[in-house]
Amino acid sequence: MKTSFVSSRFSPAALLALTLLAPAMALSHGKDGVHVMGTVKEVKQGTLVVETGEKKQEDVMTDASTRYEKSGAAVTAVDLKAGERVVVHGMKMKNGQVHAQLVKFGKPPAKGDEKPQAGADGAQPAPASNGHDHGHAGH
Repeated sequence: MKTSFVSSRFSPAALLALTLLAPAMALSHGKDGVHVMGTVKEVKQGTLVVETGEKKQEDVMTDASTRYEKSGAAVTAVDLKAGERVVVHGMKMKNGQVHAQLVKFGKPPAKGDEKPQAGADGAQPAPASNGHDHGHAGH
């Protein structure tokens, strides 16, 4: 009986997980997924004008499906103003324009700002999750 390399190295559960996750990973950014980072120069209906670190202005298309996050919290397009530093997660369209899926801006919460307050007796509460941060600060 001949066994293939793949079946001898991976369990059926691992192969199933890879099979199910591969399309989701491809859709998260796909081959056309891009990031645009820079400063918002102008917010127009359906478009953000972003000046990149290379001092180039890039028009980023937005629509009703575009999500916005300010300092990690969900907000709306009206909260985004010129002068904000942004990271846009989007897809490159066939015409070359970027379509924004997620626009992140604002400062992330500082690590020291998340400490719980002391109780009335001055005792410090125990840290949640044994002091481990399980939040996702990625894209």
